[in-house]
Amino acid sequence: MSKGRKFTSIDVSKNNYTTTIVLDSSVFSTLDYKSVCSEFEEICTEINQDDQTHVVVLIIENTNKSYSLKSINFDTVASIEEYRIASKIDKIQCPIIVVMKGYIFDNLLEIALSGDIRVCTIDSVFGLKQINNGFLPWDGATQRLPRIIGKSKSVEMMLSGEVVTSEQSTNLGLVNYMVSQSEIEKYIAQLVVKLESLAPIALRYVKEAVKEGLDMNLRQGFLFESDLSILLHSTKDREIGLNSFKTKEPPNFIGE
Repeated sequence: MSKGRKFTSIDVSKNNYTTTIVLDSSVFSTLDYKSVCSEFEEICTEINQDDQTHVVVLIIENTNKSYSLKSINFDTVASIEEYRIASKIDKIQCPIIVVMKGYIFDNLLEIALSGDIRVCTIDSVFGLKQINNGFLPWDGATQRLPRIIGKSKSVEMMLSGEVVTSEQSTNLGLVNYMVSQSEIEKYIAQLVVKLESLAPIALRYVKEAVKEGLDMNLRQGFLFESDLSILLHSTKDREIGLNSFKTKEPPNFIGE
């Protein structure tokens, strides 16, 4: 990752093996949406090129309960792709923890769906309300949400613009964990420490196996899983893991 780079729309920081990105919803009312997308594309590319980033924490904050993203006019399919922040985040190879605080509506929820583990504060609420303004989700929610919580509830949420609570979202599987505002930083820190202690190549391969396998039939998925497992056999981290098992000492993975 380039040092000293300042982004206009997002706050980016690095600690140990974790890169943290903070997105405040206010940027979408003060900045051009396309410029926000460009910065996300830049940071996501840098993360994938940085072998010292093993985990990403994406924090999404919104205190405006009336938040609604204004419609964006698209001329072509290619122009839509330029505006898809979630699609850019989806290309990040290492695990992504999404932390959600407040009113996670419309494009904010679509962005959150591109992560791997979603954690929210207890008072957070969620919704895809684009239908109320006469358009539909366009940053992947029509495809990602059914893969996460199933078709039936996904269609209902998008057709009705329904807003669901953190408890409902956890029960649906939309959110992995809900935590109090006072405890969420501590909870995320513990989760980060846990992931940072694991073999980074194996973490990436687990994510890749699940993500790519969803677009394969079962047989193809099994073969892809086997290919990745064989690739892991040639890594130094596998040797470190085997030695750790023999010596009963905690492993110190190096990402090689």
